[in-house]
Amino acid sequence: MLRRVSLALALVAVVAGVLAWPRHLISRTSDTNDFVNFESGHVRPAVLTPSGDRLLVINTPDARLSVFDLTGVAPVRIAEIPVGIEPVSVRALDDSTAWVVNLVSDDISIVNLNTLHTRASLRVGDEPNDVEFAGTPVRAYVSVSEENRIKVYDPVTLALETTIEIPASYPRSLAKTANGSHVYVASLHGNNNTTILTPEEVADSIPDDPDYPRYTPNKLGHLAPKVAAVVRKFGADWTDEYGKLWNSKVSYAPVDHDVIEISTTSQTVTRTFSASGSTNFALAVSPADGRIGVANTDARNQLRFEPKLSGYVTETQVGWITQAGTFTRRVINPHINYTFTPGPQSDADSALGLLSGIAFAASGNRAYVTAMANDRIGVLNPAGGAASTVRGRIPTLEGPSGVVVDDARGRLYVVGRFRNQLQTLSITTFAELDLQRIGFDPTPDMLVHGRRFFYAGSTSGHGEQACASCHIFGDTDHLAWDLGDPFGPYLANMAPLDGFDPQKGPMVTQSLRGLNGNTPLHWRGDRPDLAAFNGAIAGLLGRATPLPDSQMAAMSEFMNTIVYPPNPYGNLDRSLPDAPPGVPSAERGRVLFETSLFDTSGGTPVACSSCHAGTAVGPGTNNLMVPNETIFDPQDLKVPQLRNLYKKLGFSRAPGATPLRSTGFSHNGVEPTIGSFLGRAEFAFDPDTSISGPEKRDLEAYLIAFDTGMAPAVGHQLSFDGNANPGALATLAVLQTRTAANDCDLIATGIAGGTRHGWLYQGGDQWKIDQASIPNVSTTTLLDNAGLGTELTITAVPKGAGIRMALDRDRDTYLDTDEILAGFPPDDPDLNPGVVGSPVSANTAFGLRSVRPNPSSGPVEIVFSLSRPEPVQLVVYDVFGRQVRSLTDARTLAAGPHAVSWDGRRDDGGQTGAGVYFARLRTATGTLSRSLVRIR
Repeated sequence: MLRRVSLALALVAVVAGVLAWPRHLISRTSDTNDFVNFESGHVRPAVLTPSGDRLLVINTPDARLSVFDLTGVAPVRIAEIPVGIEPVSVRALDDSTAWVVNLVSDDISIVNLNTLHTRASLRVGDEPNDVEFAGTPVRAYVSVSEENRIKVYDPVTLALETTIEIPASYPRSLAKTANGSHVYVASLHGNNNTTILTPEEVADSIPDDPDYPRYTPNKLGHLAPKVAAVVRKFGADWTDEYGKLWNSKVSYAPVDHDVIEISTTSQTVTRTFSASGSTNFALAVSPADGRIGVANTDARNQLRFEPKLSGYVTETQVGWITQAGTFTRRVINPHINYTFTPGPQSDADSALGLLSGIAFAASGNRAYVTAMANDRIGVLNPAGGAASTVRGRIPTLEGPSGVVVDDARGRLYVVGRFRNQLQTLSITTFAELDLQRIGFDPTPDMLVHGRRFFYAGSTSGHGEQACASCHIFGDTDHLAWDLGDPFGPYLANMAPLDGFDPQKGPMVTQSLRGLNGNTPLHWRGDRPDLAAFNGAIAGLLGRATPLPDSQMAAMSEFMNTIVYPPNPYGNLDRSLPDAPPGVPSAERGRVLFETSLFDTSGGTPVACSSCHAGTAVGPGTNNLMVPNETIFDPQDLKVPQLRNLYKKLGFSRAPGATPLRSTGFSHNGVEPTIGSFLGRAEFAFDPDTSISGPEKRDLEAYLIAFDTGMAPAVGHQLSFDGNANPGALATLAVLQTRTAANDCDLIATGIAGGTRHGWLYQGGDQWKIDQASIPNVSTTTLLDNAGLGTELTITAVPKGAGIRMALDRDRDTYLDTDEILAGFPPDDPDLNPGVVGSPVSANTAFGLRSVRPNPSSGPVEIVFSLSRPEPVQLVVYDVFGRQVRSLTDARTLAAGPHAVSWDGRRDDGGQTGAGVYFARLRTATGTLSRSLVRIR
């Protein structure tokens, strides 16, 4: 029990950054927060060039494309090319050109593979995921996921030729037939023929579950609240879990389109395919017979109550679709008997979960899927029907997110998301031939450690489920789940709150983005922190026991790092869209939100912002609970964040409607629009609809454009090639003003004097280059470097990341070009030339660089550096803030790098136990802390 209390206090420290633990205890390798975790999911992270002589691999955390030469015995990295923010996919147009899809930058980096340089940035729309080249003449098909569109470009002129509306939610992975006549699209949120009924529609028509009746002795006399219900369509009928028909309540038909076929001749959707899965991660087309493979999971959210779902939340599958349209859905883990949870170790030993990538052999008789949950590749026979079996389960590196088949060399190339690695396997023996890093990885150690538990099948009862099964890449599956438990106790609360009934009813999966600093958690605020969700590891995922405290702490710290991307509905300068009267205006909506007393639920009219606080840059919540009577709901609820409302658009209850989403707004997803939510009883608008109608539309426009906490400028890119571009210059001027507003840093990458360089905008129209001997230059002088073959790309990056991304990539305080000229790699902090030129700024040499290894069961090395000679206190503390070991005794150390070893012992010589500890570096310059985990 003491250990669990200790963990809880550790998490409080991590979340709140209290007292002695500055900087919120985020594991960083410099004294600025220079890494932002968007947790973007890989789509197609690697691809061969047409000649087969090169492998292109995205380096997502470092925002680069790595190019590997394949002509030797192992891949050799020959170039690392800066691209946009959060690259998730890459394709080769030909041997000379690659297109890299940048999720957060909302663009494509066009890379010249001859000069190994980004020549252009093509802005395409919000959250592009993939690109495919097909048709005659060849065109580029780009999945613009948040817009539910495929945009078609001329790959030579980069002109947009047509836009194809996709009848599905979040089009993601793309693949083409061998002759390029068709392109296929996998919808990430494909739906599964479920939707949500309102509590009023349900009334008392759903009985107690015969297998899980309400256990009354522990309910303190409370009746079950009136809640919504999930129903699913079977054939022509909408039914609940118990077989009751609900057709009269569902007059709309949410689409269940998992794969969409596009003709490259007509540029139209020609066929759609359904019932593959609710979440479709990856898609590939056999080069032999055109068979389509879709790697997916299917949610079992039609089932009511957590005990029924324990250990069996989703089904892991691959769907096979022939060119004739015959569909076969093949379960990937037939060896698992879900009747008994947790299952035997043999379940997990062979499990394949979270199938993030799929690729065919040239013969078409083998397909390979990457299983992120298990660090394995599944070798499949894609014949369809009973023959489509799993022929092998091959161990791989950590977090495999994509696989490339090199038939000519008999190799498989596997991308490892967790440690940013590339693995080469024999295609015949599956032995490892090579393992190397994709490139420099700036991801903090603790984030890397915690991420693997978030995706790990080992957190479940059979080895194929994980938190990521529903929280897709740290976000949501957009489905409603009834995770109540009729056997659970009623948890009383202090007045005026009622408490928490265990039969809470369906609630939509919440995003894990933006959690840091926003406790309590959950729609009902019934979880004080992330550690409180450890019970779900056993209860919902079916693990025999909750996670050990150290693992839950690591996963919690990882989840607290995930942030929202910029809101595409906001203006680049972080203002809100305005419009003439009669047209919805987000700016007028903001004024109404902050000043008009629309909310009368508490008796005294108040403005929306009185509860949904922090309106300038989010989160839109005061993190307080609201009594159920106040909000006319059967349950107490927490004031929710407002930062992702724009991602919930697409639901409709209108008769005959075919919405792309099966849920909408509110905790249970029953509200189709923000406008319908504003029509609820707790809001008092003018009865004159000529007044209230425009007001509601303005409020809706504001809430859709609500700031996510990440400035709209972040990720924006501009390319200059020496030609006049007044539009880009005007945009650059806006971006420069946003650096002064602390929205972002502004960097440039390009070629000057025949050498590749990075520049960081300093303000005052001055740019600093990554070479100490060269003075700052003006914007005009910088742009004079741009020309044909020496194009310049300017990128707005997250605030604090500019130094790392432009000047000092490995954070060792030595500028990148200075290191290269001295014969040292700029991507290895342990290799540098000593003092070359001057540091980036006066105090950036002061830093707590790393704790390695972390976690550790033995000695660790704590690496730090000083900008000047001074006394140093390096002390290890436990989660109570008690000193465990003093390592330097306040002695004076010289300027420069230092490494101190800790053997895991206390000051009294005894061994420390497993758990979370903190190393604190204190000097007159400042104080820095790093978390570390000891395991046994």
